[in-house]
Amino acid sequence: MFHPCSTLLSFGGLLLAMFVAASASACDLPIRDVDVVVGIRDAPPFSAMSPTGLAEGFAIDIWTSVEHELIAEGAMSSSEIVLCRSIADQEAALEDGLVDVVISPLTITGPRMQRYDFSQQYLQSGLTLAVSSTSAIDFETATRVIYQTVTQPGVVKALLIFLAANLLLAALLRLALRHEGRGGDGAGAEDQGWLTTLLEAVVSTTGLKGLGDRFKTLLGRLLEIFMAVVGTVLSATIFGVLTSAFVGSIGASSTVSAENLPGMRIATLEGSTAQQFLVRQYAAEGLLQAQAVCVPEEDATPDTGCLLYPGWPQAVRALDEGRVEAVLGDWIALSYLSRLDRYRGRVEVQSGVYLNEPYGWAIARDRPELRAAIDRALIEDMRDPGWRRRIEAYLGPGAVAPN
Repeated sequence: MFHPCSTLLSFGGLLLAMFVAASASACDLPIRDVDVVVGIRDAPPFSAMSPTGLAEGFAIDIWTSVEHELIAEGAMSSSEIVLCRSIADQEAALEDGLVDVVISPLTITGPRMQRYDFSQQYLQSGLTLAVSSTSAIDFETATRVIYQTVTQPGVVKALLIFLAANLLLAALLRLALRHEGRGGDGAGAEDQGWLTTLLEAVVSTTGLKGLGDRFKTLLGRLLEIFMAVVGTVLSATIFGVLTSAFVGSIGASSTVSAENLPGMRIATLEGSTAQQFLVRQYAAEGLLQAQAVCVPEEDATPDTGCLLYPGWPQAVRALDEGRVEAVLGDWIALSYLSRLDRYRGRVEVQSGVYLNEPYGWAIARDRPELRAAIDRALIEDMRDPGWRRRIEAYLGPGAVAPN
């Protein structure tokens, strides 16, 4: 017999179950009946939802290519992309079976592999620090550039040749002075001494002294002109090296060591390996457990050292607005954001990383056939000669791997 009340209760129970599931995972539910649900989060340039509600980014582009190959070989029939709020929500949805694949950037770690599977590694990144740019000259950086330039084997060889050439010029200079007849019978030239003559040659060939009127003969004038020309070229070279060093150090920040991170007010991503790395640095410095707690920005106090954000865009915005001193996070994501117009010249990213990390797609443990098919498709894509250009089209030049 049909009971409207029981049917209504069943329907209400179904809606409640769906609401509880959605709340527990904080991931959107698919609106279509598909055999593969793909989870993403707001993580440009890998994945994001456009204002029109369409998924976009590097990971979306790669998934579209992989999906076509999987459908062609019969490994799947259809998929739908759903938005999750954070890494923790994506992981919960994977373990609960609400999401089959997560294509937003996730680094492959041992603890994560114990909870769900990963695809073939498709990219290499690492943990680094983003800080505010400054217009001041970093003299430490400038000194390092000059030192690295001067200590190059070719530069040392050139300096030795330069000194040897100056010894020859000093001898020619003494001969020219004698020929000029300065000091009567040449005694004045002898009294000047070899050291003085050598210093005079060095001064002339480094551009510190120009043409004078001490020589009257053609030989003397030609020698003086030659030393002035050498001095002009050499001084221009020295000036170029110094200018390059100091210009390159304007706005540059010294690399912050991992040991110094606990003393800074740092933003990082909730549930990320960057957060775990920062907590380990607190422990290594012997700080109290209470000091090592990372909290969302809305719960932070002025003394909080580790502030959590749902995504890198929010963390970089906090840095730009002066709410934190630095952002500890993914090298690729931070480098991409620092190149955006609103942050160019305001935010810079360290070139080196604290920890190298491989990227992969997370796959639910109960979908081994799907994982095998995704691996085949990813490997095929990575063998394509245009793979590197494809990456750099989204992530920027030099974004294949950090230093």
